[in-house]
Amino acid sequence: MREPVLRRTKEEAAQTREAILDAAEEVFFQRGVSQTSLNQIAAAAQVTRGAIYWHFSNKSDLFRAMQDRAHLPQQEYFKAQAFLELEDPLTALLRFTDETFARFVTDERAKRVFTIILLRCEYVGEMEEALCEHRANEDSMRTHVFAVFEYANRLGLLNRRWTPEAATDAFVCIIVGLLVEWLRNSCEFDLRTVGALSMQGLFASLQKI
Repeated sequence: MREPVLRRTKEEAAQTREAILDAAEEVFFQRGVSQTSLNQIAAAAQVTRGAIYWHFSNKSDLFRAMQDRAHLPQQEYFKAQAFLELEDPLTALLRFTDETFARFVTDERAKRVFTIILLRCEYVGEMEEALCEHRANEDSMRTHVFAVFEYANRLGLLNRRWTPEAATDAFVCIIVGLLVEWLRNSCEFDLRTVGALSMQGLFASLQKI
């Protein structure tokens, strides 16, 4: 008879954890991370502060779990490893980037969390660790994108005016810059269209004539 009780307890604990993450996401977005206390998150989640500490060691740990739960644009680029076996990795990367913009536009959680990371968090004190993780995600994205450009260069597909390093810098600056400006301006412009046109212009320059 204990197994159903144990299962229910585990399910309730998982539900409480999700409720805390939902509340943290909402309060961080509305107030900013530095202006948010665990008491405020507990109130929004309708749990005790002790319940938060049962699942998370501190605010930084909670922030990290909230970030891990979202499918952020940079994290998508580990899939670019599959392009290293294709005959035309540049076209594949361009198509994948268009798809990434499209997914991001419709993913409300990713938009909120990315807004928090980029525009609602001061990375000082206990949040310095979160900054390190954010930079690690960007470095990972850069590494995977660089591998694609380096592979394209070995295949003779990259315009000789571009090095893989320069191509990676341009690519990352465009995609991150577009995402930041789109979120900063309350998603007022058409990210899919502007993103596609921007990347098409870059890749037209990158591809060997």
